[in-house]
Amino acid sequence: MSDTGGREQNEDAYFTGQVAGYHVFAVADGLGGHACGEVASRMAVTILAEAVGEGLPETGPAAVLERAFQRINTAVCAYNQEKNLNAATTLSAAIVGGSGRCWIGTVGDCRTHIITPSSVWHTRDQSYVQDLVSAGMLSPAEAMLHPGKNILTQALGLAARVQVDLDERELAGAVLVISSDGLHDYIPESTIQEIVMTSDPDTTCRRLIGAARDAASTDNITVIVARL
Repeated sequence: MSDTGGREQNEDAYFTGQVAGYHVFAVADGLGGHACGEVASRMAVTILAEAVGEGLPETGPAAVLERAFQRINTAVCAYNQEKNLNAATTLSAAIVGGSGRCWIGTVGDCRTHIITPSSVWHTRDQSYVQDLVSAGMLSPAEAMLHPGKNILTQALGLAARVQVDLDERELAGAVLVISSDGLHDYIPESTIQEIVMTSDPDTTCRRLIGAARDAASTDNITVIVARL
């Protein structure tokens, strides 16, 4: 589910589908303040789906994600050069195998979460504030209120190469949640976990977006919720 939230237009994009026996999920968030963010985010999920379809199952999921992200980056850079723009997007994508093994790629601050009744794990934002949290200079709660929380250290489309963070996790018995920062910049992990654990996926999407709106989210809000 995707919602414009506090913006006039929605620059988020998402993908869900099945490819070569794998489930594929992705959320992209076009950068606010940059030209054509909605174009960049749509390019990201479209190229991702194409690249995954071409790469699986012959190539391992982690390598497929790395190649897909680099292809997206090259395509958005080329679009910028052709149009003399600075379009860019963040992206978090997960490939889930039938056994519940999950491979995740992330650039920027869209997040993939793996949530159980007793734990919340999520990808690491590529952002200035996350670097402060990692250095022990800010707590996660303080990070949510920091004025620089939207400053990214990586995004797709702004440089010739991009650093892709790759993770491999076990999803069996857990719930997968992928979100744009319009959700997790405003709703604490404990609230996300409580909603995820007490609702079916469709209701969870609605409740999470409603909670972000109630928390005065000023951004687009996109959420994917999947139970294995």
